[in-house]
Order: sequence, then C-alpha cells, then structure tokens
Amino acid sequence: MSASSSIPVAARRRRRVLGWFGAEGEALPASAPAAGTIAQQRATVLRRLFDDIGTLIFSHALTPSPCAYSVLHAYVSGEDPGTGEAVAEQLRSGQGLSDTSIARIAARNDEAQAGALSRIADALEARIGDCLAAVGESRGSAETFGNALHVEAGRLSSDPQATIKRIIGLTEAAVDAARLVEGQLHHAREEADALRAELHRARRAAEHDHLTGLPNRRSFEQRLRDSGDDAATVVALIDIDDFKQVNDRFGHPAGDRVLKFVAAFVRAGLPRDVLVARYGGEEFALLFKGMSLEQAVAALDEVRERLSQRSLVNQDSGAPIGQITFSAGVASAAREDALTAADLALYAAKNRGKNQVARADP
Repeated sequence: MSASSSIPVAARRRRRVLGWFGAEGEALPASAPAAGTIAQQRATVLRRLFDDIGTLIFSHALTPSPCAYSVLHAYVSGEDPGTGEAVAEQLRSGQGLSDTSIARIAARNDEAQAGALSRIADALEARIGDCLAAVGESRGSAETFGNALHVEAGRLSSDPQATIKRIIGLTEAAVDAARLVEGQLHHAREEADALRAELHRARRAAEHDHLTGLPNRRSFEQRLRDSGDDAATVVALIDIDDFKQVNDRFGHPAGDRVLKFVAAFVRAGLPRDVLVARYGGEEFALLFKGMSLEQAVAALDEVRERLSQRSLVNQDSGAPIGQITFSAGVASAAREDALTAADLALYAAKNRGKNQVARADP
C-alpha cells in the first residue's frame, strides 16, 4: 500500500478554502463582540494577518495547504526569522512563490531540526569517547601499579623499610589516579544524561504537535507507511465543523483551547491502540489497527455523538461557544489511495450537513 498523501488538488483546495473562509460556504458571522479597545485592535491585527496570508496564497496560485499556511504565517508574523528570510529571498529572486519553493523552505526547516539532532548525536559520541578514554587510562594505571608492585616485592627481603615506603607511595598515586578517572567518568555521565534528555525532547518535538501533544502529520504518515497493506487497518480524517467561526467570534486563544479539547476528547474516547494525530489546522488523522471498516466507523461515530452533546464556554469571557462537532471520512488503509479516499469521504460528510461520519466509496 502506498501512503501517499497526494489528495487531488482541486478537492483539497476547495475544502481547505471553504474551511478557512467561512464554514464550507456559509456566511461569515457578524464581527466579534468587542471587549474594549484592546480586543478590537487585536482582532484587527489578527484579521490583517489572515488577509495577508490569504493574499499571498492566491496571488501566487499556491495550494492552500497546512504547509503553505505555516510557512507564510512564519513570514508574515515574523515569528520564525529563518523561515521569513527564506520566503523574502524567494520573493526577491523575482521567481515568485510556488508549491515547490514552499515545500523546499519547509524542508529546510526540517533539515535544521535534523542538524540539531545530529549535533546532539555528535556530542553523545564525544562523551562516549571520553568514557572509553577514561576507562583505558584506568586500565593502564592499574597495569603500571601491578608491575611496580611486582618489582617491589622482589626487593622486600633486601630492604624492607625502603620497599614498604615505596609501596605506600605507589598505592597513594594509584588511589589518586583512580579518583581522577572516577571524576572524569562522573562528569561524562552527567553530560551524557543531559544530552539524552535533550535528544528525547528534540525527538518528541519532531514527532509531536506542540499545541495538542498528539503525534504530528509526519509521525502519522510514517506509521501509515509502516502499516503496509494490512486489511485490518483503517484510516480516518476528522475536521472540526465551522472552526473558523470560533476563531472569528472568540479569538485564536479560544480556538486553540477548542483544538486541545477536541484532541483530548477524541483521544480519550477511542482505544489506546488507535493512533490519533493532528494532521494540520483543525484536521486530525486516525489509524485503527486490528479493526474492520465497520468497527472503526462505529467507534468514531460514538465519539462524534458524545462530542455533539457537549456545550463549551469561553473561559476568558464566560460567553457560550456552544456545540462543537466534527465530520469524518473513513477508508480502508489497505487501498492504495487510502488518504485520498478518506479525504473525499470527509468532503462528502461536509456536503451532507456535517456532524457525521462517512465511509469511502468501495
């Protein structure tokens, strides 16, 4: 089975654009209620940021993908100077932006992350070298001490007092050398422990979404590739319904909390061996192992139904956010176009009224 995520450009573009610009074609809600001048100014800045990113996407005929949005957000917001400079350099070249150049810039970020992992690995290797050198030095000192004792043992009968004095000196020197090696090993061990912890954090950051704590798209696609063509594996894509309206009405911090809530709710509502990952934006990807298509649909539909019965409140203002629902598309991972099929099923669920789980066509 191929785990390619090359979902048809037209279908993905339409669904992404509708999702960004107003709840799959519905009219945008009225302006968010102001909580004072600061809130109004913040809303204006956020709207301008969103408009600038959208302008770049459509003026350069880019596919409005999570990758493009992430790269352009870094450029417009200035939050990631390295990515921003890469985009600025591409614009200054006169060649404009393209899906290829956006992917290249994103890959450059991946390479930088890989460089950080390589640096940690090199440092760990150096600490291991230090430990081996210290052990070698300790072995050499022990051999020298043993040889010296053997020589002094032969002199003991002829000059016992002087020999004992020399043996005491050799022993003291051996103890000092052992303490020095012990200190070197302790220091190297502390550095290695710190580097291992840093490596663990770097690996987790590379494989997990920073907001929800779920595995990220890269991690999900790797797991999907590893699953092969097992017929008892099912893939699903979830998209929160009308999520753009939450950001518009209550602001992005509230939107982030909704994302975290939905992520935790879905994760808690499914068996632990189901992989739940954040696929990008308000979209999540799931991998059901050892389940038939019918079983996966039933499990996911139960979570969807329970979520739809919840009513959320904005913790900043106490204003009711209301019902949060999601739509989902489910397909067998054994088929070559599993992600494409799941995405098209998700699009069909949106078209049929949202808040439902749709199976991919056979």
